[in-house]
Amino acid sequence: MAKLWIGVDIGKTHHHVAAVDGDGRLVYSRRVANDETALLTVMAEVSTHGRPVCWAVDVTTGLSALLLTLLWRRQVQVRYVSGTVAFHMAAAFAGENKTDARDAVVIAQTIRMRPDIPILEPSDRLLAELTVLTGYRADLVGQRVATLFRLQELLTGISPALERAVDLNRKGPMMVLACWQTPAAIRHAGVDRITALLRRGHVKNAVQVAEAMVAAARQQTVTLPGQRAAAVVVGQMATEILALEQRIAAVDLIADQLDQHPLAPIIGSLPGMGSLLTAELLVHTAGMTEYDSPAKLAAHAGLAPVSRDSGTVSGNHRQPRRYHRRLRHILWMAAFTAARECPASRAYYEKKRAEGKNHRQAILALARRRVDVLWALVRDRKTFTRPAPAIRAAA
Repeated sequence: MAKLWIGVDIGKTHHHVAAVDGDGRLVYSRRVANDETALLTVMAEVSTHGRPVCWAVDVTTGLSALLLTLLWRRQVQVRYVSGTVAFHMAAAFAGENKTDARDAVVIAQTIRMRPDIPILEPSDRLLAELTVLTGYRADLVGQRVATLFRLQELLTGISPALERAVDLNRKGPMMVLACWQTPAAIRHAGVDRITALLRRGHVKNAVQVAEAMVAAARQQTVTLPGQRAAAVVVGQMATEILALEQRIAAVDLIADQLDQHPLAPIIGSLPGMGSLLTAELLVHTAGMTEYDSPAKLAAHAGLAPVSRDSGTVSGNHRQPRRYHRRLRHILWMAAFTAARECPASRAYYEKKRAEGKNHRQAILALARRRVDVLWALVRDRKTFTRPAPAIRAAA
């Protein structure tokens, strides 16, 4: 009996479900609310066709969580058609309309014609929790970075000397700016008063920070245009950044959750893989279950070159354009850290530099090499052991 291929265009309040048969004919199309009763009704209607079914979605975040849970509970196979794949596949069908109904049909036709579309597996409770925590932390860090850039710009418009004199990534200067923003206000507060504030906040080197900010404030006596309005905004932004830092610290219970995963000590033992990178790697690789070889993991992360041959030209390779950018960032950051802290990684990095590669290329080569090491550790369920330093023979 021919299989029924079902594509779902995911939405916030409603999804659109479309089903095609083995010949590509549309046999079902309906807009359905994103609630349990409506989704169960659609599943029952589809099952009346009496055929094996395969579902596919274009979103795997919380928008599709209810649908995916209901499908997995019924042991239904679900595939993931990414937005990029659906966009390119849409050009293979007649018409240029962009509607939810057409998108659902394109998703259904894609899984009918392409058996290589990945299958989604149910996430366990721990990975689901790590996904929420790492995603929320990334949002908070993004907000902090954006706010900090804007604060630096405004502070330069108030006092360039003050902006240069302090490290705004530190807690101490941010506490001072939350109270006093202009050179005149900082001079009036004085070293003693600022030091007392910083000590109440348990800031290290409180006296040095206070002296540096007061010294910078004394270098400017003129008032710049727009200073009063900018000072109000800087004070609010400094307060906001301090609050974001507290929220980021509160979310950093990721390490407590991570300890419960059996692969955490194995992945975390690799030099450069801290608790945050380990958690993100587990999240973005579904617990290292989505790949059956290190080559596929490297290819998904954009660490493997892509062939670009034509006619008599062969052996051409280029950097891939479609890859998991967050996964690549994780492996890049771990390799970058390892190149500084691990002698074996540093030696491999230096070897690639000696071969003529620039810094970026050498780090990417190291990251690719570490994928093989990581794969072997996970496969053998062994933690990484640093090689013992070579002992030179006595002369």
